[in-house]
Amino acid sequence: MDFNPDDAQQYLEGVEYPASKDEIISAAEDNGAPESLIEAIGRLPTPEFSSAEDVVADLRAVPGAG
Repeated sequence: MDFNPDDAQQYLEGVEYPASKDEIISAAEDNGAPESLIEAIGRLPTPEFSSAEDVVADLRAVPGAG
C-alpha cells in the first residue's frame, strides 16, 4: 500500500456521517484519493461509519498500510 492511513482523512472531506462504505469511496474518489486508498476502503469489513476517525482506525488495521 502506498498510503498512510493517517492521511486518509483529507480525502474524506464532505462526507456526512453516518456514511456507508460506498458513500465514503465516492467522496474519496471525488477528492482525488490514490487508488490504493480507495481499494483499501472497499476491503474494510465495516459497512457503515459514524466518523472519519472510524474510517482511519479501520484503515490502520489493514495489513500493509502505512
